[in-house]
Amino acid sequence: MTRVVVAGATGRVGRVMMAGLNQPPTIEVVGGFGSSNAVGELERLAPGADVLVDFTTGAAAPGLLLAAVQAGMHVVSGTSGLASHALDDLDQALRKANRGGLWAANFAIGGALMMHFARIAARFMDAAEVIELHHDKKVDAPSGTAVQTARDIRAARGTDLPDPRVERWTLEGARGAVDGGVRIHSVRLPGFNAHQEVLFGSLGQVLSIRHDALGREAYLPGVALAVREVPKRVGLVRGLDTLMGLES
Repeated sequence: MTRVVVAGATGRVGRVMMAGLNQPPTIEVVGGFGSSNAVGELERLAPGADVLVDFTTGAAAPGLLLAAVQAGMHVVSGTSGLASHALDDLDQALRKANRGGLWAANFAIGGALMMHFARIAARFMDAAEVIELHHDKKVDAPSGTAVQTARDIRAARGTDLPDPRVERWTLEGARGAVDGGVRIHSVRLPGFNAHQEVLFGSLGQVLSIRHDALGREAYLPGVALAVREVPKRVGLVRGLDTLMGLES
């Protein structure tokens, strides 16, 4: 039995983890906490737990994850906005403590497959854009999944993708953000949950790869997979696709 503590337990995703992560018979949620006195709550719960599941904020997560490792825990994080150096620091701490961890931009199995297929397509199609659609209460834009998808596409190509120059702006910013030549467009509307479409264009053809997470329950199987796997590893794994055995 793997015993889990949920950080960010009062948030939208955290509440789903508290309610649903107990369903696999090999996982037991032994506690959770929100942002108030988070490190103190972690220290209180850590002796009876094996893995910290983190869905907090980009500001809180780095220190909280390091504190969990120092308390002897493995870690699983889906918090957006973690800088590369924070993930590097976490990897070093995990290796020093002989513990395992995973950070993923998206814990939906279908989301990981979407990103995997996009990396493959990037090698064969000429250009790409990402459209991500989320509920109107989402605090960041673009989403962590969209940014990671754009960076994965650029890495798979090995160079920036072509980004046509706008000759005349009717409205400034209409082309969205750009990362490595991949344009990212963010939609925020009530009624949506979490959705992303990756559009590829080439001579005479268009390829669309889309994933729709219709509810936050979509993240439970991926988090459960991570919780089961990280105790078998040392250091930080980046991306759910790695645990799924996907290769571009």
